[in-house]
Amino acid sequence: MNFIITGAAGFIGSHLAIELLASNHSVTAIDNLSTGFLHNLDAVQDHPDFTLLIGDVQNKELWTRYAGKGDIIIHLAATVGVKKVYVNSHETLTNNLDSTNAVLEIAREKQCKVFFASTSEVYGQSEKATLSETDSLQVHTTDQGRSSYVISKLTNEISCLNYDQLMSVPVIIGRFFNVVGKNQKSDFGMVIPTFIENALAGNPVTLFNDGSQRRSFCYVDDLLRAIISLISEPAAWGQIFNIGNDHAITIKELASYVHSKCESRSEIIYLPMPPERAGKSEIYSRLPSLDKIASYVKWKPQVSWQESIDLMITKKRAELLMDIV
Repeated sequence: MNFIITGAAGFIGSHLAIELLASNHSVTAIDNLSTGFLHNLDAVQDHPDFTLLIGDVQNKELWTRYAGKGDIIIHLAATVGVKKVYVNSHETLTNNLDSTNAVLEIAREKQCKVFFASTSEVYGQSEKATLSETDSLQVHTTDQGRSSYVISKLTNEISCLNYDQLMSVPVIIGRFFNVVGKNQKSDFGMVIPTFIENALAGNPVTLFNDGSQRRSFCYVDDLLRAIISLISEPAAWGQIFNIGNDHAITIKELASYVHSKCESRSEIIYLPMPPERAGKSEIYSRLPSLDKIASYVKWKPQVSWQESIDLMITKKRAELLMDIV
């Protein structure tokens, strides 16, 4: 089968491209390298079934001819990173909307299927202990930069469902909860690689407020299994699924574990919320219900948050050793 991956040079996209090629599929990868890195795809650059297109997803002429009937487009490309989204509110909104519209139009023209990567942030500040796909979705304010990301993803979901229901474009929407793993960068504010890098370097490990925010962390290999399982299940098309780990920890617990595992002498410090996380923009608790996905594909995460961190620390230490050599 032929897969088209947008945002293929990013953290998740590169892992997915490698996995699909290893399973004897062909992959067409698209990335404008705004937040992706070519070296993430070094392992498959010379693979005979791999095609890399450097450019914007919105440039349909770049990749229309690579799409064909029955192909699956896995749409991961989006503006990401809390700081980047906050500073570039309008660009975030227009980029995410226009990119998804381009994907859906090509899917309609070429009779492709689409897996769309949405976000757990569409649930907003919920009082519920776990979040289900049928829960209400919330945007508390439109006057803060991060809201543009949530609004764009909500609108993208509506567009996907419209194309599925009205234009016969089979779509699956995956609401990703925090995904982590080897090769994830700290550049865009991702908390675990940031903590690991600072702990290993002896720099302060910084928490905001009292560190009581609760998060769950899904290892990237588990995410890939979920995506591949869902697109292989005929009944999953036209549906929305949470994808994440259903065990939550506080950011304070996370920092303590990273600090211990890195055998770090770094100071753990607490600072007020920065502007991009202030007010109603920061979500304090986010935990998925996985009942729906389990009922369709019997999927559940297998890698614990501790094991995820251990694997990431081992990889980062190896990278640092290579830099020394």
